[in-house]
Amino acid sequence: MPDPTANSQPAHLAQKRRGDHRPPSFPEPTLRVDPWPDPVLDKLGHDPRSLYVETFYPSMLGPSSILLLRRLASALELHPDGFDLDTVALAAELGLGQKGGRNSPFWKTLDRTCRFGLTHRSGDQLRVRRRLAPLTLRQIDRLPDHLQPTHARWIDPEATPEAQAA
Repeated sequence: MPDPTANSQPAHLAQKRRGDHRPPSFPEPTLRVDPWPDPVLDKLGHDPRSLYVETFYPSMLGPSSILLLRRLASALELHPDGFDLDTVALAAELGLGQKGGRNSPFWKTLDRTCRFGLTHRSGDQLRVRRRLAPLTLRQIDRLPDHLQPTHARWIDPEATPEAQAA
């Protein structure tokens, strides 16, 4: 009698052999998205769809994370009490593919927003900030050189070039 474990293959290889080319499943095909209020940020922060975020956040956070936050902000505007998110569909819409697993581009993007405190994930729940904080001094120092004076003018349009250089 042949040993059934002798030719054991990982599931994704077995699928390919059978002609099934579906990607491995997402860890959570659906997430419950809820707002993550912060009284200070909700009053003074920047909308993820704003020119401030579009200009200064990508070099720190990456473009796919910005696009994800913009989509979530728009959806929360339509559904202020939260909504169920089809992660597979959103990943495809964002151009992040449908590759499954925790190391897929979509999940790396989502995890990056968590590391920066813009979202918080617990199982199949995702809490999302509606507004983002202005950059910290450390983050401003890490901006590309040509964006640092632009940020200084953004924060204080009355500042002189000499004051900005100091």
